[in-house]
Amino acid sequence: MNWTEILLISSALAVDATVYSFSYGLILKQRRLISSLWLALTVGGYQAAMPLLGYLFGHELKSYVEGYAPVLVLFVFCILGSYIIYEAWLGEPDEENNNSTPLGFAALMLVGIATAIDAFAVGTGMALGNIGGHIQSTTTLLAVVGVIGAVTFICSMAAFHCARLLHHLPTRALETSAGLMLIALGIHATIWNY
Repeated sequence: MNWTEILLISSALAVDATVYSFSYGLILKQRRLISSLWLALTVGGYQAAMPLLGYLFGHELKSYVEGYAPVLVLFVFCILGSYIIYEAWLGEPDEENNNSTPLGFAALMLVGIATAIDAFAVGTGMALGNIGGHIQSTTTLLAVVGVIGAVTFICSMAAFHCARLLHHLPTRALETSAGLMLIALGIHATIWNY
């Protein structure tokens, strides 16, 4: 088992969730601690579950998911980004706009799936021995997916709370920037995978 490779892969897989957490951290003003915990637990959980599913189901499901994954990520991030921008310009101007609310269950599930689709392919690579070396036991497999989930959780929490440093900027500008970052992330993920 190559743990250096697993840590590097974990960091790479955490990027989408980190960017999303940072974007949402820019705009959320209410219930920040509980919201950051739910967001980090969701994206970390999905980042751990998807490689496990990829490992268990191997390349049989890969052919079904692989073709649609970039389009699904683009769709989800464009919808979420557009909604944030829409909310930014719909409400009261700048500092008076406090409409940003914690993510609901459905939105959390969508974010979890959208940020972890690429982790399924990593799990498939692990099953084939192409990523991280040969996994010899269930304990090792659980440790690997645990590391992937933990790295994503930590990155998500850090990004969410680091975004607080930018709260002195006008709310409308932050919300528009956050929405544009999500749309750009969706476009980048689609272009990168095609």
